[in-house]
Amino acid sequence: MSERRYIRLKESTPNLDGMRNRPDGYLEATDGTIGDGPWRVRTDEHGFIMTGNETAEGASPIVFLGDSFVEATFTPEDVRFVSQVERRLASHGLKVRCLNAGYSGATTLQLFNVFLNKIVPLVGRGGTVVFFLPQSDLPIYFRPHSYWYPTDRYAPLLPPVEPEASDLPRGSGALTSILGLAVWAAQEFGIDLVLVTSPHRNAQWATDSYYHRMISEDQHTSLVQRRADIRGAVQRFVADSGVKFIDADAEFLDKSSAFYDELHLNDEGHDIFSPWFADQLRLLLDR
Repeated sequence: MSERRYIRLKESTPNLDGMRNRPDGYLEATDGTIGDGPWRVRTDEHGFIMTGNETAEGASPIVFLGDSFVEATFTPEDVRFVSQVERRLASHGLKVRCLNAGYSGATTLQLFNVFLNKIVPLVGRGGTVVFFLPQSDLPIYFRPHSYWYPTDRYAPLLPPVEPEASDLPRGSGALTSILGLAVWAAQEFGIDLVLVTSPHRNAQWATDSYYHRMISEDQHTSLVQRRADIRGAVQRFVADSGVKFIDADAEFLDKSSAFYDELHLNDEGHDIFSPWFADQLRLLLDR
């Protein structure tokens, strides 16, 4: 009997309330600035990670889509930047409810699936989606089959299916095609879409003890090149599409101490990122 195939929806399990500890060996893969944990992780009935804040009745939803940078479950609930942004926006008189739809390992294609099949029917016309470009794209960006790379982590279909098409786009062609679909869908369904570049630890291999310990100089060079290609593709896409845009990556290029590893903010990093990002987002929401 053939195994049944399905499209995986990358979301947290609904109605969770538990404590999360660092996996074995995780601390060794950081620069040591990650907290000790454990950390409380709660989700609502739709699998959104809860902020721990009280929100005003009738508050408008703002969905934060992204990978583990947005998920941020190795951070206290009230420190996570989505939680802090919600409080800061409220302090400026905005009645909003920030919904954390971050999920570790999610790619741009997988986030588009979440956007179209989960977020659209939940927020409806007039809702806001803040789409963080995931760092999880990096390992498959230039690989054969790109966003359709046939592994359990990356494939849009499970069990993974080896693509047969020989002309699947990869690199910037694949990324901008998927982003174009997201912008089109947002327009069709009346959703306010904000595209955001996810910041990362930006440092020289020779002078950054974390990078020097974790990867080789050649690997670091390749990583920098992939990031530069993605950055250029996104900048061209934004210029052509006119989508609302926050370049958080550019803002944090000189703040490597805000990260406990290559991709994730430490607690201090969340405190630095949150007010800046809330103010950037507020300016766009007022438009």
